[in-house]
Amino acid sequence: MPPLANSRAGVPFVSFSFALMTGIGLAYLLPVDLLTYRLLRIICLLFAGCFFFIAIKTKWQYRQLYGPAFGLFMATLISLGCASVWKSHPLVNDKHFSRFESSHLLGFVSAEPKAKEHFQTVELTINYAKLGGRYKRVNGKLLLKIRTDTVDFPLAYGDELSFVSDFQPIAGPYNPHEFDYAAYTANHDLWHASFLSKNALKKTGRIRGNSVIRYALATRKKLVEKFNRYFKDQNAASLLAALVLGYRASLDQDVVNAFSATGTIHVLAVSGMHVGIVFAFLAFSLRWLDRPGWLKYIRLLLLLFFVWAYVLITGFAPSVLRAAFMISVFVLGDTLRRNSNRYNSIAISAFFLLLCNPKLLVEVGFQLSYLAVIGIIWLMPLLSNLLRCRYSLARRVWSYVSLCCAAQLANFPLVLYYFHLFPVYFLPANLFVSLPLTLIIYVGFLLLALPVNEITLYIAGIVEQFIVFVSQVLVKIEQWPLATVKAVWLSSYECILLYVFMITLVLAFQFAWRPMLYASIASLLILGLAVNLTWWTKYRSRNLIVFNVRNNMAIGLIDGLKPILYSNADSAGQPFLAYAVLPALEAYSSINHLSFVSKSAKFHYGDIYIKKDQLLFGGKRMLILDGQQSDSIDFVPDWVLVRNNPKVLPRSLLQHLEKKTVLIMDGSNSRKTIEKWRLDAAQLNVAFYCLKDNFAYVWNAK
Repeated sequence: MPPLANSRAGVPFVSFSFALMTGIGLAYLLPVDLLTYRLLRIICLLFAGCFFFIAIKTKWQYRQLYGPAFGLFMATLISLGCASVWKSHPLVNDKHFSRFESSHLLGFVSAEPKAKEHFQTVELTINYAKLGGRYKRVNGKLLLKIRTDTVDFPLAYGDELSFVSDFQPIAGPYNPHEFDYAAYTANHDLWHASFLSKNALKKTGRIRGNSVIRYALATRKKLVEKFNRYFKDQNAASLLAALVLGYRASLDQDVVNAFSATGTIHVLAVSGMHVGIVFAFLAFSLRWLDRPGWLKYIRLLLLLFFVWAYVLITGFAPSVLRAAFMISVFVLGDTLRRNSNRYNSIAISAFFLLLCNPKLLVEVGFQLSYLAVIGIIWLMPLLSNLLRCRYSLARRVWSYVSLCCAAQLANFPLVLYYFHLFPVYFLPANLFVSLPLTLIIYVGFLLLALPVNEITLYIAGIVEQFIVFVSQVLVKIEQWPLATVKAVWLSSYECILLYVFMITLVLAFQFAWRPMLYASIASLLILGLAVNLTWWTKYRSRNLIVFNVRNNMAIGLIDGLKPILYSNADSAGQPFLAYAVLPALEAYSSINHLSFVSKSAKFHYGDIYIKKDQLLFGGKRMLILDGQQSDSIDFVPDWVLVRNNPKVLPRSLLQHLEKKTVLIMDGSNSRKTIEKWRLDAAQLNVAFYCLKDNFAYVWNAK
């Protein structure tokens, strides 16, 4: 397609990828609609037909048609991107199992099962639904959660299961700024979940799915078991399995936190770094084949074979697939055409990955990996040229420093946006772990290749001590003062402004381009105004939030930058508070000034009082009615939080209820009690709010 390639100066796939990503982005901005989906498909086919008609009819002999043809092709990609995101959605997929009233479903385990606390989470691909005694061909995915004490048979990829068709839509977040698990699963084509016991589930004995993936997962499981035979320290075995094979199921959470706080978490997820290490070793070993003639093609085939063999033993992890595909494109470009553009090679890999799975675009790992590669290609040479080193060792160290800084700078705004933290000591931590972990990975491959004997056990013992030492050093770095900047909340607009500032500033200095310098200054000023406006809004905020934490209680009182958490938990470190409550307090206030108040404690701050299940905040009162209230009530409550199934309204409370009173019932109440109180509230003409299966109650004093 010469005209299209020439029209964009040798980087046509940059334009193609941008058009495809534009369409994918529109799919997430627009509401899913069947009519719109069908219209998009018609538009896509129409534009594609016009493009190929021009190509075949004119054979690209008329230069004036290049522009319209390019526009048609871009419009085709935009409509294709949007339609491809929606095609699996239950609202447009007429064969999705949720659209049928079935008694039983038949499907197979399509991903490695995950054990979480008392549940085993299994992703199923549904193939058949039982309708009126007959099985009908359907499709779609279902998230199956099974209590581990109710199933007496192991589950593995490919196992076909028959089970009762009892599923519910996956619920969205119930609290402000809580992780949107429903959006996360929907991005993996999972919209429904089922909680089943042993009696509602059985194996059919048949094996389904992709035999290559099944073999890859089984191979990785055997390799992980081999690591466990080498090491006495389970944490060391788990860490090596994560480093070499990307298997993190048994990794200790403290180790994960240490790597995360020091900016080295990327080494635990087998990705570009690990594939790059494998590729570097292979390229060095096969460098003697890198010469003109047929030998270079043998080298190409060997490199691709071993890189994709590594992908196989890691169980086809998505991050490894991305990195392997990207490296394969680079190797093909360098072998077949030495002067290939690196940005075009990156765009080629992104384009075809998004064609296969358009929802990759909104995955954090996909965004971070591609931004890191772009940062390394663009920023690393600029940083390397800032310092000229005389000695070879110094040049190597400075080159790695430039690489780390380039990757971190490219990901910096996105890390703040998604994770709300930044590791301050990422550079010394990465400099420390780079060489040791590279050696550990190579030795890990050696241990996998050799049989278990006295020599390999001795080597494993040395590696075990080395791994423990590296982990201990990272824990020490994590404990340094100000090791991590936390609770940084950027809006999407602020994140974009930060990228605009960084990109325009680099372009201004790289090309001495004055308009870019003005643009960077303007974007920095706008970003500063936005951040200060956000801070001022927090400073003036006064909010009361009754969180939906199921059977527990958590009430957030936000007075400017001072958050107060009143809960029946023992401390603010409880997992349910960290997941559902603390993110909102971080976003609305300053978590560094948090005051935690236990249920039996007394508290006073300004005009805020907490005492004996009574709260005073913003001139309004809350009564917490926990079971049968025996204390007399001598005030008119603005809110009554009802917990633990009180049978009736206390007589002392009835006379104090007014229209302004809001009855709030949390998840500790049964549905029968909730319905009774709902009817009582309607008779008393009192506002009613139920937290069970509902969003948190939020009141703003302003």
